[in-house]
Amino acid sequence: MAELDQILEERSAEMEEIVGIIPSWITRWGLTCLFIIAMMGLFVSFFIKYPETLQTTVIVQSENQPGKVTVKRDDANQIFNFLVKNGDEVKPGDTLLIHIDKNTGKEYTTITPMAGKIYLSNGTNENNTLDKIIWVVPESTGSEIKIKFPVKGSGNVKTGQTVKFSLHGFPSHEYGFIEGKISSILPVEIDGMHQAYVKLPGKKIWTSEQKEIPVMPVMQGEGEILLSDKSIFYRIFGSVF
Repeated sequence: MAELDQILEERSAEMEEIVGIIPSWITRWGLTCLFIIAMMGLFVSFFIKYPETLQTTVIVQSENQPGKVTVKRDDANQIFNFLVKNGDEVKPGDTLLIHIDKNTGKEYTTITPMAGKIYLSNGTNENNTLDKIIWVVPESTGSEIKIKFPVKGSGNVKTGQTVKFSLHGFPSHEYGFIEGKISSILPVEIDGMHQAYVKLPGKKIWTSEQKEIPVMPVMQGEGEILLSDKSIFYRIFGSVF
């Protein structure tokens, strides 16, 4: 048994001696390969961007907002004669409604100050279901885009920065995203949020998929402000240099 242990110890010592002798060329090539890989990683990091963004909500409003006339019937002695119907096109000065009050014997007319298309609807909730609403929706090609973003990180928001966003009614996976630039920043907080305005490249709203979004009275969405677009190398070693 002692002889077996001695043989095993001798072989173990021989194996350790063999393993411990590593040729110098392997060491040199290993260090060289590690150096080359590190240099390649640094080189690639120059070109890989790691953007810093700030989340924002978006409100798109048409330049020409719709007009609204609410018709309330207070008693049976009131008569309302609607002179327009759904889909009619009106121009400034057209009469929308004649209201006759039998109690006073007076006649009132409602005239539109704007051009647009007529839409009729009932009251907006259970408290005014008997009301009638006349909407005059003008055609609009221009829009105003407002973004709201949190106070934290707002100091990094500057005019000229890129804003990418999508609208709830036109999801990005189908329509793509919309891109614009911050044109101005409101210097005060509103309800704990900051607000800025975004300008698009043109009057119409085009997406990255080359699809045109129709301008509606109000549209909402979400997006992000591109605060910086620095490379990975700069983010790691920027403070050193």
